[in-house]
Order: sequence, then C-alpha cells, then structure tokens
Amino acid sequence: MTTLDTSLFCLEPPATIGVGFHNIGSGILRASHSNLIRKLEAQYGERCGHLPLNAEKVRIHVTEHTADLHAHIAYLGALFGKDIKATTSAELRQEQQGLPQKATLVVPYINVPESEHTIQTEMGGISWGLPGAMVSQLKNKANFYQLLDEYALPDFQPPDYRIANIHTLPGEALRFLTDIEDIYDQASLHSYPPGIMLRTSESDGNFGSSLLYSDQNTVHLIPNGDADLMQNYRGWREALEAAQAILLDTMDPEKETRVVMSRCIDFSDSPGMSVVIMNGQIETLRWNGQLQEKGSKACIGTGNYQPKNKAIARLQKRYEDQTIAYFEQILRRTAERCGYDFTTLRGVANIDIMIPSPLEAELQKRRGQPSAFYVAESNPRWTNFTDAILNVIGANRLQPTVNTMRATISNRIQAVDKYYIPQQIDPRQLRARIADKDEELKASGTRIICRMAKHPMGIIFAGDIERAKHELAGIVQHMAEA
Repeated sequence: MTTLDTSLFCLEPPATIGVGFHNIGSGILRASHSNLIRKLEAQYGERCGHLPLNAEKVRIHVTEHTADLHAHIAYLGALFGKDIKATTSAELRQEQQGLPQKATLVVPYINVPESEHTIQTEMGGISWGLPGAMVSQLKNKANFYQLLDEYALPDFQPPDYRIANIHTLPGEALRFLTDIEDIYDQASLHSYPPGIMLRTSESDGNFGSSLLYSDQNTVHLIPNGDADLMQNYRGWREALEAAQAILLDTMDPEKETRVVMSRCIDFSDSPGMSVVIMNGQIETLRWNGQLQEKGSKACIGTGNYQPKNKAIARLQKRYEDQTIAYFEQILRRTAERCGYDFTTLRGVANIDIMIPSPLEAELQKRRGQPSAFYVAESNPRWTNFTDAILNVIGANRLQPTVNTMRATISNRIQAVDKYYIPQQIDPRQLRARIADKDEELKASGTRIICRMAKHPMGIIFAGDIERAKHELAGIVQHMAEA
C-alpha cells in the first residue's frame, strides 16, 4: 500500500480508541481572552470531522455533557455509520483500564504544546499531528514572519510588517503608517490607499484582528473580520486607540503581548493550500478558495479554487507548483530547526497566500522588487476545508487517505461556516430535514451535511453543489413559511 492510499490515522498496532478533540478554543486561541474562547467553543464545538473512524471505538472529547452535543454526535454517528460517543478526560481514562499503553489515538484540531500535554497526561493518549514545538513556530504570527525573514526563500514573502507591543500599539502603528505612506510617496503611487492590518500573535481566523484603511477623510476599522461591525473615525490616532481596545478584549496579555502590524495589501485573490505530511513525504491538496464577506478579509467558508479571471488562471498555472515547493521548504526547515526527524512526522498543514493586484504589482516594480506573492499566514492544523473533506469522506464510508481527499476535492466541495437561516427556524429541526434530503441525494454523489446546528449554521455541500444549495434553500423556505 502506498502513502497515498494509507489511512491518515493508521497505527501499528491499531488504536482501540480513536478520539476527535476539537480544541478550537483552548488550542487555536490559547492566548486569547477567556470570553472569546468560550464564544468560539460555543459556536464551533459541534464541528468535529477529524475523527479516527478506523478505531474500534470512536469518541468525541467534551468538557461537559449537553443535550445539544449528544444530539449532534448522534447525527454524526448515523451519518458515518459508527457508534460515536461523547467522553470527558476522566471517562476516557476509565475506559482505558485494562487496555495496553498507546491504545488511544487522540486527533486534536491543532496540536499545540498545551494540548499535547493534556492528551498525554489527562487523556492518556497518543497525540496526532505535527509536534507541538513545531506548531508553535508556525502558528504564532510573529514567530512565523520572523522565520520567513530568516529563510528568505524566493518568489514569496511576508508583506511589509512590524511587531509591536499591545500596550504601546497606537504610537508604534502611527510610525509604521508613516513608513507605509513614504513607500507610496517614493513610488509615486498616491492612489494607493494606506491601510494596516493588526493581528495579535496568537490570533486565528481573524479573531483578534483589526483591519484599518482610509477612504478620503475617513478611517474605517473592521474588528475581528466582521464587516457588519465596521466603525468609522475621523483620524488615525482615534481609530488605532479603538483597535487597541478591541485587541485587548480578545487577548490575554499575560501570555502574549505581541501584535503583528502589516501593510494592507491590495490583492486580487487569496487562495489557501493544504498538505498532508506522512512518511517523510508532503502530499498537496493544491489551492483552495476562500469565501469572504463583502468588505472584509475574513474567511467564512472554503471550497474548490476557481480563478476569478483569465489573468489569475495564468498565475495559478505558474505559481501553484511553486507554492507547494515553497511550503515544503518551510515545513522541512522548521522541523530541522526544532530538532525533529521529518520522516517520523504525520499531520496536516495549510498556508494562505495573497496574489498581488495590478496596483500592488506596479508598486513592487517601482520599488525595484522582484515579482512575488505574499504569505498571509500558516496554519499547522486542520482547517475549515480539510475538516470538511473528512466529513464527506466519513459520510461516504471511505478511509481518510490522500487519494480519497483528492477525489473529494475533485468531485467538488464547499464548506460554509455562516449559513444564515430565519431566526424562527430551529436549526436542530433543520438538521433532521437535511439528514433526510442527504440520504435521498447521496446515490447521485451529492451531499448536504450539517456541521453546526446553530444560528448561523455550518453546512457542507459536496458533489453537485448548485443542486445541493437549491435543495437546502427549498427546505429552509418551506420551514419558514410553515
């Protein structure tokens, strides 16, 4: 059996208990304010597609048992054809009694050192994913940009950036803004609107960010990637002080005080790219597309990459393979830096890039810089996209391999984390209607999967996406009129 057909979660000997650990709060937002962690866990707690379904017993880790979680886990069990149960760390320990060591495989959403320690000491399991020390280097935005500067690899680069302290942010940002304006002045590109992206070092998914840009005499501020919450200010100082307060509300300064300030890039598109690391090899899932809310850089969903025009299609043809080679170098060099034998690693990782617009390409030319794409961030973990792929693979009763992941992408997939439905509709009742319709559609290769039974809902469409969306819209309309 080749690496491409080997289950991501295979172990020798096989794991008796396989646990999905959707640590999106404590893992991804480990240095965030506790209120933000609770908010994100409440919204995304049900979204756990990264399950080692090949284990004899399949579990989903929970901190407490709730009726909503149990109902959604029952839905997943029926979808995947497995008896899946919720378990706390204490209950998992009890279930392990009499089993040999290393009989429990825990698959976290992200394997940060804190989660790695919890898995080993509290859950008594083997942790799946890239090593925690390596994840910390790639996940932390300040550390990651500094790595990119150190590696100085061609064709890709971070945007102009500075690292500030949250407590002195407004002054440092104003000085950086002066540098940005000088760049445009020296390039004689006065039409380029000055803007700055502020992200706490441990931010993720735009939670813990503030995007600021000027338009005539107004400075616009978009907090946490939510364009609906845009604020307008007459001057930069006032806007930056508001941004500082917003960031402080999302972070824990006792754990991390750094803020990455980057020049707001005018870009044509921002594809992501995920890879699977197994047996010393890096297997790519190639570019994926991001769904973004109008007026925001926040990603609200993912799917197959569709170039917006012929020019971007040509850039994809030229740069997609280079993106793969570039990310592979980053991963291998970071593993070496952290002292890991790359052949022993197994995990998934993602990188997001920005394709310069014609305006930005002209700026690069006038600055005397080589043409290059920009790196937005790396995510050494599951993503909206890869987690959704595993949901579809599980629903189709297949093994999670590189080949089945690629086939799922080829058959088309789109994951939407903010699917809005009328407030009077109970998302749990809609989930039951989705299950019925999905059962009807699956013979034709089309799937509709409920990821989160919340307001807004999390939905995965696969196969004939247009038909799936039409069918779901019809169900929603019928329920709204009932």
